[in-house]
Amino acid sequence: MKKNTFLLIAIFFWIPLVAQVSSKGEQYSIDKKVEYYLGSIDIAGISIGASFDSLSKIRSYANRFPNISNQALTYINNGNRVQFKIRTKLLSGIKNYRFAVVDDLKNTLLSGRLEDLTFNKHGLFGYIAELPITEIRNKTISVTLYNEKNPSEQGSVIIYNTAIPKTDIIFLGRELIDRSNRSAVEMKTDASKIILDNDVTGLKVAVRKNDYSSIYSLLLKEKETGNIVFKSNSWNYSFYTVDGIEQPNISIGRENFKNSGEYEIIIRPQLENMTEKEMESSSFRQNVKIQIDRTFSMQDMIMWSLSLIIIFSIISFLLIYVLRRRNRKKIREESLNKKISETKLISIQAQLNPHFLFNSLASIQSFINNNDVDNANRYLSKFARLTRNVLDSESVNTLTDERNLLTDYLQMEQLRFGFEYAIDVNDLDPNNIEIPTMLLQPLVENAIKHGISELKERGKVSLYFERRESDMIITILDNGRGYDIAHTPFGLGVKLTNERIQLWNELHPETNIFIDTESKSTGTCVSLIFKNWLL
Repeated sequence: MKKNTFLLIAIFFWIPLVAQVSSKGEQYSIDKKVEYYLGSIDIAGISIGASFDSLSKIRSYANRFPNISNQALTYINNGNRVQFKIRTKLLSGIKNYRFAVVDDLKNTLLSGRLEDLTFNKHGLFGYIAELPITEIRNKTISVTLYNEKNPSEQGSVIIYNTAIPKTDIIFLGRELIDRSNRSAVEMKTDASKIILDNDVTGLKVAVRKNDYSSIYSLLLKEKETGNIVFKSNSWNYSFYTVDGIEQPNISIGRENFKNSGEYEIIIRPQLENMTEKEMESSSFRQNVKIQIDRTFSMQDMIMWSLSLIIIFSIISFLLIYVLRRRNRKKIREESLNKKISETKLISIQAQLNPHFLFNSLASIQSFINNNDVDNANRYLSKFARLTRNVLDSESVNTLTDERNLLTDYLQMEQLRFGFEYAIDVNDLDPNNIEIPTMLLQPLVENAIKHGISELKERGKVSLYFERRESDMIITILDNGRGYDIAHTPFGLGVKLTNERIQLWNELHPETNIFIDTESKSTGTCVSLIFKNWLL
């Protein structure tokens, strides 16, 4: 009875244990359905492949070590077993070659001649031979093939089956161009703040070498924006050494530092099948403050000066071209406006002549109607001379000619109304001073008509020409009874005179004419101011 009980208890514990062992055995078994090419080893016609157990996690395979063409790297995690496979296109190609499987403690796990292996025909690779299954848990395993008669003909694949370690930055310095235009690197211990001046071409970053150096990438991050401004995994192995071993390094060009501020240098593994969390756990970060010193060399100053001169010349040329074009347009417009104004002025003057003729003929008619033949003849004689002078005159007259015209006109009107008149030129030079022709006649006519016509012999008209600094003042006075300037309708002559003055001022802005009228019960005073007339 006791034996049966003991047997039942043993069976109860033994069955789960067997199941557990069986399960682990299945998990650790080689998955022959999946075979990985481990990379080129620079031996013609021969390559190495491998199948791993089902728990192995393949990170990256068939990686090339920088500057080494006959070595390939594979990175896995949680691996337990591997079965290496030798492939060859032709069986004759394996002659004289040997293999060796070695762990990271330099223990030889497998070795032998390729000719002693059993090669089976394969539709894709030609022939393939399987090596015995090898335990690889937490190990680094290498397989090397070499020619026993020529050991230099060799190649190897390395499988790393350990956690990817962090590396660290062991050197950070400025790359410079010295005075002899040669490249140099500044060996500075404190790199927390780096100044990039004109002599700096970039930064040199060296990291500590380990078995995983080839899978690391260097990233440069601008902290303010969060942007990755530089990324590279092109490690150089010929600058910085520690204990005689070349350490991997990368140059970051100055052009990647656009702004002063804080940057972060990140060293992290870059494998296809790694999660972001796994990569971050194996990453190294270091902050560095960058100050960009934008000083200019003599060559820069010359280039900038030439650029500014060229830009200034182009702008000046365009500005001069635009201004000249605008000035030509303005001159054409002013010339056209001047011609228009001159035409209007001539037209107004042409209108004055018929107006004057009409008024004069009306006076002659008045004499004839009154049977005053003698005065009619005198009037007609003066009218003929005045008409000839008016028709022969230009747009402007000297004061002498204008005074003669006014004298003839006043004498004509004196025959009708019997008033007195006086013309005083004072100290002016009448032969060398010109004014618009017949400008004063309508104003004198207005003084006679609205001022003294009813006074007859008691009436008086006086004209004074005088200097006031550079201006000339002409005053027309009468002793009439005055009139309301705002409500008195003036004749066509005065209206045309005002239009002539306005057009004259448009054509001659530097020598304007202004007219001012003051009328009282004791008489009217009309003043014409000729600005800058006597310069």
